Amino acid sequence: MKKTIAFAVLLASVSLPAAAAQAQPASGAAPYRVVKSYSAGNAFWDYGAFDATARRLYLGRENGVTAIDMDSGKVTERFVEGQQVHGIVLLDNNRALATNGAAANAMIFERATGKVVARIPTGAKPDGAALEPVTGTIMIMDSISHDAVFANPSTAQVLGRLALDGEPGTPVPDGKGHVFSGITDHSEIVMIDVTSRTVMKKLPLPDCADSGGLALDRQTGVLLVTCANLKAIMVDSRSGRILGSVPIDKYPDVILFDSLRRVFYVPTISPGNLFVIAEGENGAPVIKAKVPLASGVHTEALNVKDGLLYVPAGEIHIPKVHGERPTVEPGTFKVLVVNVNQ
Repeated sequence: MKKTIAFAVLLASVSLPAAAAQAQPASGAAPYRVVKSYSAGNAFWDYGAFDATARRLYLGRENGVTAIDMDSGKVTERFVEGQQVHGIVLLDNNRALATNGAAANAMIFERATGKVVARIPTGAKPDGAALEPVTGTIMIMDSISHDAVFANPSTAQVLGRLALDGEPGTPVPDGKGHVFSGITDHSEIVMIDVTSRTVMKKLPLPDCADSGGLALDRQTGVLLVTCANLKAIMVDSRSGRILGSVPIDKYPDVILFDSLRRVFYVPTISPGNLFVIAEGENGAPVIKAKVPLASGVHTEALNVKDGLLYVPAGEIHIPKVHGERPTVEPGTFKVLVVNVNQ
């Protein structure tokens, strides 16, 4: 989770209402309806990744990586042991990478067995990560160290590091050798050239507090960024021009772009709604749907081909002591499977 310090402070000041914790899935309104759910332990969660070949969902948890087989329904709560796992990235040769936020490393594991085969040293609290497809480089963003680590996924060798001006959020490749990342505490987006390991440009985000979630439509070059002050903003990644904004609910986190249906998915913790946002006239954002799911939704993974969005949910307890980790009310965690077909 991109959980910036500001985001954690905001959460600590809010207790989720009982009504929100009991929000019911949208069960009848096609196309955005919950068609299935899976229970998978009680650990807090973060990023997910869907393996289309194995038809398996991987989910970062406080205690490791959970794996769910979508055909058999088998749930392996602790498929890989870990320490505050955040990002999950699928790699070649049936492997995957997971960042260990509490252990200052990222681990590469076999997708078939969960066996850890290598570790990549990082800075403090490695969080979001991505595979840049042109160079084949893994980028890992360190939340506390305020830097990006570049690594070779085949050898687990660190290739270099790039110091950043603040806390980096999810790295989003553009498919052309560059990666965008929101600097959450500065409310700006940086564009990084992976080959030279330099910041090419900065896109300011005026009136966007704690810029968290980020996703890109590679075809149009439009970025969607979510802000703690209850809005989502669309930005032209080429010019930096603000194209418009729409209101959203509290505490967005991981957001995704669906290249087939051409919409962005934005889950929000409180009261637990999923916003489906499209690009309207001149690139301005348009809310296509606002779907009640369940309290605590903040991350997701997408099965593009089948049109299924996997959205974890659960009643989250926010600690009163700064620095402590959130916990989940036992028995409330579930992964909702949302049909997003039109």
